[in-house]
Amino acid sequence: MKIKFSNRYLRCLLSFTAIVVLRAILTTCKVRYINKEYVDEYLFGDKKVVISTWHRCTIYFMIKYGYLHPMALLSPSKDGDLLADFSKKLGFVVARGSSSRGGKQGSEQLVDFLNTGGRIATTVADGPQGPALRAKPGLVRIAQKSGVHLIPLVWSATRVWMFAKAWDRTIIPKPFSRIVISASKPYLIPKSAEGEEFDAYVKDMERTLNVMTKQVDEMVGHHDPNVERIVQEDGL
Repeated sequence: MKIKFSNRYLRCLLSFTAIVVLRAILTTCKVRYINKEYVDEYLFGDKKVVISTWHRCTIYFMIKYGYLHPMALLSPSKDGDLLADFSKKLGFVVARGSSSRGGKQGSEQLVDFLNTGGRIATTVADGPQGPALRAKPGLVRIAQKSGVHLIPLVWSATRVWMFAKAWDRTIIPKPFSRIVISASKPYLIPKSAEGEEFDAYVKDMERTLNVMTKQVDEMVGHHDPNVERIVQEDGL
């Protein structure tokens, strides 16, 4: 049976319940950082930044970093309405758009946000519908146009719920998990980068995220068929 979330009161109740439950779970988990100095400087400091991550990582990162009030680009679909309610309750500023419906306008909202006082912007590098772990150019273009650093960020955990039938295989930490968060050195995208040069930055971001994802999964013993496929295809 498919549950419809068109009723905004139902969406509100579901979002509130999910936040309470997930926050309670996360209080039982221990977190370890790889390259925490980049997180301290760019997420917790006062610098502006674009966060790049995979779709599978989003729920935990939203719970953990929502209080920083980043702007996130979310799908304009009805399914995206529930996620938008969820995000707003966590502290996010929400822009709606996708690669097929309003993507350009949504991306421009993130650029304007960064250029007019906002500090953190994000969306998923492989969203909104995949394929998983293959980067779209939107995040790189947002970082380029706004002139701020882009920081790749991923996580994994020793014990997770994984949506195995979903294309992105989203994961959520289980109680008492050990979570590993990995950050890569932030970098700027030259304003002059176009064509093949620009595409190379997109591919580099993708490879960086996948190398990091492989590393954190190995550290905690998590097996993701998407990651294992990419490792084989790209020889990581």
